[in-house]
Amino acid sequence: MLLSCILLGAQSCISRLRRPEITGVIVDYDRNPIANCKVGETLTDQNGKFKLAEQRYNAFFLTEIFAMEAPPLMVFEPVEKEGFEKDAISIFHKWGGGRRKGAKTNIDTIFLRKTNQTFNIVTLLKDSDWKIGFNKSADTIYLVKNGFREWCKTDRCSPFYSEYEGLVDNAYTGAKNLPKGMIRRSIDVRFEAEKSPVKINMICEYISTFDGPNRPPDTTNTRGSYQILNNSEMILDAGKIEQLTGKYHVSDVDLYQMKLTKAN
Repeated sequence: MLLSCILLGAQSCISRLRRPEITGVIVDYDRNPIANCKVGETLTDQNGKFKLAEQRYNAFFLTEIFAMEAPPLMVFEPVEKEGFEKDAISIFHKWGGGRRKGAKTNIDTIFLRKTNQTFNIVTLLKDSDWKIGFNKSADTIYLVKNGFREWCKTDRCSPFYSEYEGLVDNAYTGAKNLPKGMIRRSIDVRFEAEKSPVKINMICEYISTFDGPNRPPDTTNTRGSYQILNNSEMILDAGKIEQLTGKYHVSDVDLYQMKLTKAN
């Protein structure tokens, strides 16, 4: 493409972004920097820092004009280190390829999970705030800890949030997991330490139309309790939200996410 642009004249081509300069730091779950971690074509230094250089390409000017918009930006850079689970940095923007030379993206901190990483469920929940999504039969619960979006910067954790969103927001995702007429269900949960009480606030929003009649949002505030058994099961009393009360297996867990599956 570059040779073609030279032959046709520089005015026939336009510079497009293939990858912005990407910087960040890789640490483990104890915030220890990870040296010599492979990120794309580079390695982290002793402080876990990395920098991927900006990459650009030349596109035919007339082709871009007829397209009427800048091309998409799609970046995928593997993150690999022996003893840790493989991960990847991915960036997508519908018109991101049109950014000017000097484009930069700071990923900040990426937490790399060790192979066979273990968690203490009681410690993970103690004095913390989470959001809940559950399916129609309430036999699967997704928990997302406050701060998830700041923690999750990579491909390994982002699918979990997408699945959670599909359980709480029909309007945004187009999913059909909520009861008929409901478009959003936001559930905030506080797991306290003393005697393991639970505080739950649930807000349900409904379809609104010009014709009406329209149902206003309703709010449920309740208290309950929880108990962790053998670091692998939870007994949950969800108070007024009775469909969530029961015994669950902890089927997936990470620093800011947890999946519960109802026990038979």
